[in-house]
Amino acid sequence: INAIEAHQAGYTGTDIWLLMLDTGYYTDHVAFQPERIVAEYDFIQADSITQNQAGDVDGQHNHGTLTASAAAGYVDGTQRGVAYECKLLLAKTEMLSEEIEIEEDYYVAGLEWGEALGADVVSSSLGYLDWYTYEDMDGQSAITTNAVDYAVSLGMVCVTAMGNEGNDPWYYMIAPADADSVISVGAVDNTNTIAGFSSHGPTFDGRVKPEVVAQGVYTFAAWTESPDSYTNASGTSLSTPLVAGAAALMLEAHPNWTPMMIREAMMMTADGSTSPDNERGFGLLDVMAAIDYDFGTAPGDINEDTELNVSDAVLLLEWVLNDTEISETQFETADINNDNHVNILDIVVLVEWILTL
Repeated sequence: INAIEAHQAGYTGTDIWLLMLDTGYYTDHVAFQPERIVAEYDFIQADSITQNQAGDVDGQHNHGTLTASAAAGYVDGTQRGVAYECKLLLAKTEMLSEEIEIEEDYYVAGLEWGEALGADVVSSSLGYLDWYTYEDMDGQSAITTNAVDYAVSLGMVCVTAMGNEGNDPWYYMIAPADADSVISVGAVDNTNTIAGFSSHGPTFDGRVKPEVVAQGVYTFAAWTESPDSYTNASGTSLSTPLVAGAAALMLEAHPNWTPMMIREAMMMTADGSTSPDNERGFGLLDVMAAIDYDFGTAPGDINEDTELNVSDAVLLLEWVLNDTEISETQFETADINNDNHVNILDIVVLVEWILTL
């Protein structure tokens, strides 16, 4: 995701607050500096201990340790998470002992807690499907889906895992990845090939999912065997914190960008942005390209109002139907699929974008 280049440019997540929603965190690990942990809360046992404690099943904090370190872990010479200087808010919301509906309530409580404390970005490598059907993946039905959309409306960038059901009968995303304002993340390997386990779109109402992909196969992360142990782990759970870390770097570069601007910049600069599909979404994230994204001259912004909406599609349709003579700058904006022609194919891609954003 080009994080090294972003680090070289000076973006490390400084002063950005990243909320993690997960199973718990082995905070004794050297990857987590105490001064960067702003607050912790265990919503399952209602206390401030997010490491394993009495009452937890074995391995309760394993998954969260992986994800939080991938997003923000730091040990000089060993690991640099994508946003390795950000501040951390650690919420323990997921039970390992059983999969029950109250976990969604804990998830929502964790979102509320983090937002109240001032979280800028949330990374959620969790998801829910056991009590839902595919018809519920419509962006309106699941409890966590509605909560994520509301959190975005309050100004928090929300990043969540697509799920690992690509090879299973379910096949599709898990809630809240169906939300229309979330950044849902699929997994690729280090050759940018989609992982077979990575869940697919579309949403039940036809929107493209995921938004972007990142490496979720053999991703390097902290482990719980000892305070300085590491491992390589796989899943959309591991690609998601990389994208959340990238969102933190983008906010560091552009503090005034809204969550939907962060989302659009990621999608419009990913490597499959001209031909999004329901396997890779808009493609592999490039955080430096997203940081450099220019809303004023973005492809598809035909009327130059810094937004992609139906007005752009209508104006482009008029240009194509009337064979309107346009300037070189307008041509670059209108040639969305980069084939050196402005025609109906560009309109099709633009409409797909608008329906997805």
